[in-house]
Amino acid sequence: MKQVEKRRMCPQCRAFITTDDKFCPYCNNEVAPRAVSRRSATDAMGGLIPHARFTTMMIMLINTGLYIATLLHTSRTGSAGMDPDSQSLFLFGAKYAPAIMAGQWWRLITAGFLHGGIIHILMNMWVLFDLGAQVEETCGTSRFLVIYSV
Repeated sequence: MKQVEKRRMCPQCRAFITTDDKFCPYCNNEVAPRAVSRRSATDAMGGLIPHARFTTMMIMLINTGLYIATLLHTSRTGSAGMDPDSQSLFLFGAKYAPAIMAGQWWRLITAGFLHGGIIHILMNMWVLFDLGAQVEETCGTSRFLVIYSV
């Protein structure tokens, strides 16, 4: 496994120093801890879900809510020339090349929040719960959102 690099740049003199340094050995200025290191992980649901981050939990809630909404829509609609599951996903913004070429660019974003089956959403939520909190804690919320969107 590759080790994370233990160096950073001094904000004053721009020399490379280790992440353990409290003072820059070159300019002797105090170096503050990284913003990511100053944050603390929040416990969700009063500590029932330890180390969960807020943004990770919100993405999981959005994904689950959209999955339930597509299930409810599928159960209410009949087959009108299209598979009801496919019709629901299409209406909720699934990635569909002809629609994207017709100007519905937002489908590139909404497709990341839709899931086609129970195994699909369960596996994705498991990985998001395990890795999402770590990525969010390591990279920060804004970078995590960019990583998830891409």
